[in-house]
Amino acid sequence: MFVLVLSIVLIHGGFTTPQNSNPIDSLEDAARAAQSGDTAAVRTLTDTVANRLPMRFHPSVNLNDRMYQAELRYRQHTLPGVSVERMASALNQLAADLKLPAYVKTNANQVQTYRILGARVYPTFLSALQDTSQAPDVVSPSAAIYLLLQLLQLKMTQTSYQIDPDTWVRDVEAKRKEAASRPPSRSVVFRIAPKKSSKEQALERQYEALAREIASNSDRTVRPIQTLLTTIGL
Repeated sequence: MFVLVLSIVLIHGGFTTPQNSNPIDSLEDAARAAQSGDTAAVRTLTDTVANRLPMRFHPSVNLNDRMYQAELRYRQHTLPGVSVERMASALNQLAADLKLPAYVKTNANQVQTYRILGARVYPTFLSALQDTSQAPDVVSPSAAIYLLLQLLQLKMTQTSYQIDPDTWVRDVEAKRKEAASRPPSRSVVFRIAPKKSSKEQALERQYEALAREIASNSDRTVRPIQTLLTTIGL
């Protein structure tokens, strides 16, 4: 079935947000409120992030509380942020531990480019705290898990991400330059989603199978997931 989508959208390398009557997405809104370090605001942020993740975790992983505790310490300046190098290392270790396809592996260059693209949609959430001396390529623990799982899903389901990371970065930069050379436009975009190819359907099934394994805390995924979370400070 073809789906007709009528919206004014901003699309940046996998992040899509509608430009509607609520210009500040609830995730970005929560990130702004959490800048104060207020415990309730930080809890709201981490709960919002947990609800936006593209996969679920078994209750025994205790992800929500781990994310809250790490985020609170980060925003109270007792825990450093997560660098793009650490994020790339975490995803690559997960891919190796679970024997995922080679194209799932990434590097700091790709993670940084993906973060920058995402920061156009979520500038507060996906950027370092402004009142610290932390490097600009650092994000909070909740932003790190959000970025990594979004990138993992794209790498497993979208063929455009299943190339050498540096080649992907060059392609993205070329498209950004091309877009910047055109006059700005706020045109209404009509999109008809084409029927997915058999390969795309197979890729989605593989990702969904992995997501089910992680959600059920299967023996194969327990240690790799714990390693991933520990690497990014959760």
